[in-house]
Amino acid sequence: MKDSLRPEAVQAVKKAELAGMRVVMITGDHSITAQTAAKEAGIYKDGDFVLSGTDIDALSDEELAEKIAHVSVFARVDPDHKLRIIMAFRARREIVAMTGDGVNDAPSLAAADLGVAMGVIGTEVAKEASDIVLLDDNFASIVSAIEEGRSIYKTIKKVVLYLFSTSLGEALTIIGALLMGFPLPILPGQIIWLNFVTDGFLDVSLAMEPKEKGLLKSSFQRPKKYLIDKPMAWRMLFMALVMATGSLFLFSQYFESDQAKAWTVSLVVLAAFQWFNAWNCRSENKSIFRLNPFSNKMLTGATAIVIALQVFAVYNPFMQKILHTVPLDLIDWVKIIAVALLIVLAEEIRKLLARKH
Repeated sequence: MKDSLRPEAVQAVKKAELAGMRVVMITGDHSITAQTAAKEAGIYKDGDFVLSGTDIDALSDEELAEKIAHVSVFARVDPDHKLRIIMAFRARREIVAMTGDGVNDAPSLAAADLGVAMGVIGTEVAKEASDIVLLDDNFASIVSAIEEGRSIYKTIKKVVLYLFSTSLGEALTIIGALLMGFPLPILPGQIIWLNFVTDGFLDVSLAMEPKEKGLLKSSFQRPKKYLIDKPMAWRMLFMALVMATGSLFLFSQYFESDQAKAWTVSLVVLAAFQWFNAWNCRSENKSIFRLNPFSNKMLTGATAIVIALQVFAVYNPFMQKILHTVPLDLIDWVKIIAVALLIVLAEEIRKLLARKH
């Protein structure tokens, strides 16, 4: 008599382990039965230990936390044992996901960092105690969900990086102008235009970035306590300083002779910085020249739209009155694009150094 494994189970366990996760089996079955099934699934390997409920009762919480580092199968366990196992892993500062289907699993599902209930055979009590309900009762779906979750996490970081760096760049431009005794380099209405129009299109399209490759590799960085970690904060500041320096340099070339043109140049160069910065934020380490520009059609389209809207804001008489802009010459556009491209150059150098380390 045998309850066969699902065909995809072995491959799913391998993917989970390659992703840096450890899979253990907790069951009420006999130790030999559990060990055999776990070995077939790829969970139990030579050198691992099998711990029974009786063995767990003989151990203190501290001893259990130390011993489970080499245990891949827990057999003949009851609900109290499951709860102790969860707490032992958490005592080791491990992030624990627990699957279950019965009423007796509810305490351990609630105690785990992530409780996963079976949606087909699971009881309502187990579902209520869980964070996620698995509709197909398939372990492979958990691995797919992990990959999707990592993709969502990376995408959120990209959008936050883009929004914070561009907003900080605008703020530093204004602060820098005040400290240097310059007139205000950008007007309130122009800031609203940048934040709602330029940012509005680009941040939404950046969120549509396709899933990166290698998300299920063990090298994936475990999320920190805060979404914005130290390297990300430094990256934001680095980008913002490039934006502020470039914007103030161009503004200083115009404001003494033509204030209206200086405001227009500041508005356009900050917008151009945002165009290029959105493409910078597509990847943390990969060069933008190695990324397929059409893999995110939303970003390609959004970039074209915001460029068209920016030209409209500069040359349309109605928008000129609202945003206090004036027409720019070709040489002005050449200067603006040349300065704005500095953010691409700066990020390419940073990415190159990051790849080497």
